[in-house]
Amino acid sequence: MKQLHLFILLCALVCVEAFADRPMALVIMLDGQRADSIENLYMPTLQALRAGKWQPGYNCAWSDSALTIPDARPSSAANHTAIATGVTATKNNVFSNNQFPQGKYDEWPTWLTRLKAAKPELKTLYMYSWKPDELLNPTESVEFKHGSDFANGKELADRLATTDAPDATLLFIDIPDSGGHGTGFYPYGTMYRRFSYQTDLIIAGLLDAIAKRPTFSAEDWLIVVTADHGGYAKTHGLWGGHATTIPFLVTSKHVQNGRLAGVPGNLDAAATALEHFGLYSKELNLDGVPQGKNIVTDPVRPLKEGLAAYFTFDEKKEPVNHAGTEIVAKLFGAKTTSAEKRDGFAQGYLHVESEEKAEEVEENGVKKEKKTRIPAGAVLEGTEKLNLEAGRCFTVTAWVRMPAQPQNGDPLILGNKDWHNGGLPGFALIAARQTERAKAPGVCLNYARSGEVTRVDMGTYDIEPEKWTFYALTFTTNGVAYLFQGREDGVLYWIIDHAEDALTATEMPWCIGQDGTRAYDCSFHGDIDDLAIWIRAMTTAEIRTIFEAGRKGLALADLLK
Repeated sequence: MKQLHLFILLCALVCVEAFADRPMALVIMLDGQRADSIENLYMPTLQALRAGKWQPGYNCAWSDSALTIPDARPSSAANHTAIATGVTATKNNVFSNNQFPQGKYDEWPTWLTRLKAAKPELKTLYMYSWKPDELLNPTESVEFKHGSDFANGKELADRLATTDAPDATLLFIDIPDSGGHGTGFYPYGTMYRRFSYQTDLIIAGLLDAIAKRPTFSAEDWLIVVTADHGGYAKTHGLWGGHATTIPFLVTSKHVQNGRLAGVPGNLDAAATALEHFGLYSKELNLDGVPQGKNIVTDPVRPLKEGLAAYFTFDEKKEPVNHAGTEIVAKLFGAKTTSAEKRDGFAQGYLHVESEEKAEEVEENGVKKEKKTRIPAGAVLEGTEKLNLEAGRCFTVTAWVRMPAQPQNGDPLILGNKDWHNGGLPGFALIAARQTERAKAPGVCLNYARSGEVTRVDMGTYDIEPEKWTFYALTFTTNGVAYLFQGREDGVLYWIIDHAEDALTATEMPWCIGQDGTRAYDCSFHGDIDDLAIWIRAMTTAEIRTIFEAGRKGLALADLLK
């Protein structure tokens, strides 16, 4: 019996030695998984993976601000092809689902095809539940397997548990998209919540199977998780952030725990996988780049650090800037309520409502009554210095209550630009803007850029009338613009876009309820409370802290004590 045990141990040691430092990879492509859903929904496997808690020796470099490819709408075929090939639609010629058959797959093969060509001894596998994906294998050098998500997940877990497992696998999981189309991607519908959890269970089975492999300790695994798109309401394929903002996670022995710098793209998955097998080079002319090495460490700072202005609007007269800087809010037409009323988010609040002025005019000898609207709001004097200091890096948080009746036009909640032209320098947080496929006018962020793209319109977020809703916008030092919404459902949603060349500073003052000219035709009607401005980029964790405290009835002032 002892000899048998020794023989088994010897065989195991020989097997481990044979697999020593053997690179292996699993790339998971989720259909319709919003970036904010991984943190907000019950997805414990991906949350643990993101925290670097999968297996000893493995870390995770992640991004909550990755994007789909820029040259095609966020639909399935275009982004499946980009994730698999590592190039944009301009190169692979797949701009839409209808163009899937016209893809240039011979010129731009999948990373699995490249791997198989360079190392024929390796086993490569693509498992998918969306039938058109079979077009990605014109040479048939890679094993392609079509089946349901659950069947694929079980079969792959069984294969990964053996020594005959595929060396490199690309797995597509469709069910988050089915949930989003069923009851909504945003705000999260019940099917989206359930199907996201079921997706997490499939991934849990795969990771567990990998960790239990008899040769796991001698292997070098790469796990990449990303998505082809997100979604808004029950659809996707639209610009503005909801469908283009996606997650990107890289787990391996060769990365540090932390947030990836800049704006990764889902097409970076191919380059990242090829690098893991030693096959990536710039000569491949891929549009994607390997991810995992460039980590940003978020410093832990007190919330009051960098606070340039903070208005509670609890005063009966002019608002007080509790940040102690030289910025002063001068009201024009707006008014603060009595703090004793406690009708605001915390106590008092700023009510903004323009008035109509009627005057008699004479046209062609005929006297007529002409009505003009007098703008209302508040100008923040002293923001000329704020513009210079902020540059591209600042944060704004506020609680906003919209009226029951829809607002006309696209009035501003806060801005420092001439809103008559969205391509002009500056930024504008819009109270009611109608964007493509939006059910109704909603909250949108506009800002200017200096590159080929001259303006960005992020959103919209749906309005919850007569309810205090949390909004935050932040421009980071590494060139990302975030727009957050904290809704009554308790979820903090976010969308992002490029801002490395943002032109957010102007010579105009920052204004509440109006643009920088104080003469925009459409005036904001609504209430604002607990408005704060920082001359630094707040992290998502800090934004969440403020939102969660607000849900418990606390104002920012309570957190600054």
